[in-house]
Amino acid sequence: MVLIGAASPASAREGETPASVSASLHYQVTFVARACENYQSVMGNRVRDDNAENAAPTGRTNAYHDGNEVDPGVEAANSGGCAPLNGWQFSLGPGQEKKGALSTVTTPATGSGPTAAGVQLLDRTGQKTGNTIDGAVTVTLTDEQAKAAAEHKLWVQGGTPGDPLMAGAQSGRTGYGFGALRCAVDGHANANVQWLGYPSGARHVFCFAYYVKAAQPTGTLIVRARTSTPVSYPQQFAFDASPSYTLNKRISVDARTDATFVRSAGGAAGTVVAHAPEGWTLADAGCTKSGAGRSLATADVPTATATVTLAAGEVVTCTFTFAPPPAPPGLTLRLYSDVPGGAFDLTVGDPAGGPARHLSATATGDGSASVATGADLGTLLPGAYPVTVTAPAGETAAWSLAGAGCGEQELKPDKTTVTVTLTPAAPADCTLRVTRKAGSLELRAVTVGGTGAASFAVTPHNEGRPGWSGVATTAGLGEPAVAKGDVPASLAFGEYLVIPVAPLSTVEGSWRLSSFACDPGESVGTDDGAAGVVPLTAGDPAAKCTATYTFDPARQLQLTVRFAGDVDGRAGALVVDIDCEDGSTGRAVLAGNDNSEASLPAPLGFLAPTRCTIQQPQAPAAKNAAVSVAGVINPNPGNAPLEIPGAVQIGADNVQDAEDYTVVVTVTFDTGKSGATQQKVLDTVRILPVALIGAGLVGIGLIILLIMVLRSRTD
Repeated sequence: MVLIGAASPASAREGETPASVSASLHYQVTFVARACENYQSVMGNRVRDDNAENAAPTGRTNAYHDGNEVDPGVEAANSGGCAPLNGWQFSLGPGQEKKGALSTVTTPATGSGPTAAGVQLLDRTGQKTGNTIDGAVTVTLTDEQAKAAAEHKLWVQGGTPGDPLMAGAQSGRTGYGFGALRCAVDGHANANVQWLGYPSGARHVFCFAYYVKAAQPTGTLIVRARTSTPVSYPQQFAFDASPSYTLNKRISVDARTDATFVRSAGGAAGTVVAHAPEGWTLADAGCTKSGAGRSLATADVPTATATVTLAAGEVVTCTFTFAPPPAPPGLTLRLYSDVPGGAFDLTVGDPAGGPARHLSATATGDGSASVATGADLGTLLPGAYPVTVTAPAGETAAWSLAGAGCGEQELKPDKTTVTVTLTPAAPADCTLRVTRKAGSLELRAVTVGGTGAASFAVTPHNEGRPGWSGVATTAGLGEPAVAKGDVPASLAFGEYLVIPVAPLSTVEGSWRLSSFACDPGESVGTDDGAAGVVPLTAGDPAAKCTATYTFDPARQLQLTVRFAGDVDGRAGALVVDIDCEDGSTGRAVLAGNDNSEASLPAPLGFLAPTRCTIQQPQAPAAKNAAVSVAGVINPNPGNAPLEIPGAVQIGADNVQDAEDYTVVVTVTFDTGKSGATQQKVLDTVRILPVALIGAGLVGIGLIILLIMVLRSRTD
């Protein structure tokens, strides 16, 4: 028991609001900004391709594996030549988009506040490590943001949507160039936007952004391919492009798409060399310049080369025009597919009822259309010829005829047949476009010990693209739930990175990833399978990934404040605060007109051992009243009273560790008038028989007695 002196009513904190804040519900992110001397000092992200938004190549290879969390230690070991950048901003938004050189989050966006020196360094559960980090700012997500993060719907960018490089806030300083951004478990694409997600067991993650000081302004190079005459399929044209970030500097575009490079202006000239597909020829090449035309650009047809030096703010467009192979007399049939396959049979019917002609063509999947060989179609007479496509043996169900065309004329297929009309005027060069049934990915979650909503993030493994997500909400214990979201029902063949995201923790407990496996596929990242790489192929087009989570109950603590003693001694509300090392806080408030007890609005929940301090109560007392405080904890490791203020160990070091803890703080007021109060009650009891007999109504007498007793206790 602790005695405390009487407090004057003026110093009492009347009208306090009860509170219960469990750190287990907090999801936090620490944003860290770094300024580097040059791009060579920047560690790039895991995928290096032309989706990257850095204006010059980064010099350091990524040190992470798929599924690894961004780690300040790894960043420090790979950031020589970079220093903390204070005063920088970050933004969080519900989506991502790219309308300029850098990606941004969609609005409404929430700002992080400026980065600063000496920010507390937290571990993955949000606990203080005793160290600090410079050029950082820590943000606690709102409940809505935490839910969005768990559903792959919360994105982070450096700067603000309208000013991603903080150009408007750099008065007196040189501008910065974007280097890299990594966030949580998303360091896939080297773009100015990353997904914010929390892996199993984590409630605090890091985002590191790197910027290059005094970076050169940028210009834009567009590489464009066109055909001299229309073709009815997306022929791919290859280029060797020195501005490319791919390892072999090879890019590929068709007549409907362009390759765009935003690169540092000035410096060494960039070269683009065209490679004409087999049978095609380069008919023309030329470059145009926007703005003042200060860029240097030349194009040479004999060498199929364009040489460009960009000027700041200008756009140079180099267009290469290719001529397709000349069509021989009669009918030429080609077969196009975006994936490789076997040999297809092409049957050309005779409109006059004569024998059909048979040819074959192979689906190469290399961006070109293969010419069908077999029967001679050069001597066909004018007429309407039905052409039927037959898939390789045993694969009929996997392939379909998606479309067909002869030059600019598009033909409508009837199942696997299309009709080609020959005229005397000109030969026909027609392409049949076949497509294979794409791959599919089923994502499933299983929860043990409860139900919850688990998420998955899916991205192409070797491409720097944002990807998709799905959420699986379980309805029964141990029963798989299939995720729903924006993951395409049909996925192109290739490898996909799948990252499972645990359901949000609650005051009752958290979810632990107990297993994760994909079939086919392999686990990567960490020992517990924090991610999976799934190959979708023609031989194995369907895959399933299953994440199983186990519910780990939280330890809970309830704090109660109780009144005892003389009511005359109170002068206001009783307030008891609790503060825990994990960041949990609570306040129990017993109103001034309540002489019973009050507890926290909800118990505090703890996902890991911690230590909590019960603070000295705020107990305003009347003049000359003595106040004493006593505490009791259950379970009690030593059966001794709890000193107030005093500390309570939750878990680990507590010999009598339990899932539920209760602490009762009793505040006793003593005015020295307890005897007089008791005497008034006795006097009332002595006159009760007379009052009741005189009234003749025993029930009313009892009511009067109770009223008198209550008044005597409040006087």
